[in-house]
Amino acid sequence: MKLTKRDLKIIGAILYSCEGTKLRRDKRRKNEIYYWAIEFTNSNPKLIKLFATFLRKIIKIEENKLKGQLIVYNDIQKKKLEKFWSTISGIPLFNFNKTVILSAKNSLYKPNPNGTFKVRYHSKEVFKRLDRILNSIIV
Repeated sequence: MKLTKRDLKIIGAILYSCEGTKLRRDKRRKNEIYYWAIEFTNSNPKLIKLFATFLRKIIKIEENKLKGQLIVYNDIQKKKLEKFWSTISGIPLFNFNKTVILSAKNSLYKPNPNGTFKVRYHSKEVFKRLDRILNSIIV
C-alpha cells in the first residue's frame, strides 16, 4: 500500500505524539535552556522506517543532521544490529550516536532480539515545524 503525503503526515504526527520525546528543559546547563530534539524510539523496524520517511518527506530535514542510536543488552551482537538499523532507517553508521548497552535484564519479559532504536534530529526550527503539524492534526 502506498501512502499519500497526507497519510504520511497524519501517521508521522500520531507516531510522534505517542512515542516521541517532547520539549523539555535541560537542567544540566546554567540557564536551563530548552532541548529542541525530535526523538522517536521504538523496537518495531516498520515504525522506525515510517517515522524516518515522515521526517524526510514531510518535515524536510537536512539528512546529515539525522542521527540514530541503538539500545541493546550486553549479550546481543552490536555490530550486526547497528547494520540492521542503519538499513531500516536509512541513517548511515557514521551518523549513529554511541550504542547504549544495558547490563541488567528484567526477568519478567523477554527483550526484543533487535534491541530498540532511537531516531534523533536536533533543530529548534524543525522542532517548531513539527509542533505546528501536530497542532494542526491533533486538536
